[in-house]
Amino acid sequence: MRATSRRAELIRILRSRKRDTVPNLARELDVHECTIRRDLLTLTVDEGYLIDTIQGNGGGVIFSGQINPHRGSFSQEQIKVLTVLKEHADSYQVNVINNILETFA
Repeated sequence: MRATSRRAELIRILRSRKRDTVPNLARELDVHECTIRRDLLTLTVDEGYLIDTIQGNGGGVIFSGQINPHRGSFSQEQIKVLTVLKEHADSYQVNVINNILETFA
């Protein structure tokens, strides 16, 4: 699984469960725990998701939402369609599509 797909799946899991553990997420996504930790760091720092990690008994990964709540709401199919439409759009339409993708993809 590619990093982008894995991170999208990780967010889907955390959105639905709100809380999980790094070992459990690593097993479920069939990757090493270090990979999950790197993905969580990328998702919080680069993507703006509000994800807390708490060590120790009763700790884990806690999903609190994201800075831009609309980000990640488009499916891969919707993103592909918009990307294809950009190829046939004028410069104004390309800017609008880019803004849509930036906000929702």
